[in-house]
Amino acid sequence: MKIGEIMTSNPVSVHPTDSLLTATKLLKEKGFKHLPVVNGAGTLVGVVTDRDLKRASASDATTLEVHELLYLLDKITVEQVMTRDPATIGAEESVQTASKLLVDRKIGCLPVVRDNVLEGILTKGDLVELLARKGL
Repeated sequence: MKIGEIMTSNPVSVHPTDSLLTATKLLKEKGFKHLPVVNGAGTLVGVVTDRDLKRASASDATTLEVHELLYLLDKITVEQVMTRDPATIGAEESVQTASKLLVDRKIGCLPVVRDNVLEGILTKGDLVELLARKGL
């Protein structure tokens, strides 16, 4: 089976200059854990995860007021915390190749690209869903 058959096409993405607040809201609203980061031409430049955003946010021990924290999250950009040059895969690659890449690199998603332009995204959740549908 090919990646193109199970990937999420035209995934929600963010721009490198979007704020962490914007990215955090998107992740929460959509229930995602990963967001591809694309420039104006649709070229993949990185990936930002819920873990990246939590790491960049203040800890519970902070003395900041809520409005101060929101102000800071609005000033920090996705570009400052994203993973640059993430592992990617093509839509014609096999599910087995993708699974091995996810396990070997200990990552949760693979942006699907053609000529470095984002076409889709494949997550570990997509693979688990495939296994459930196939009864494996």
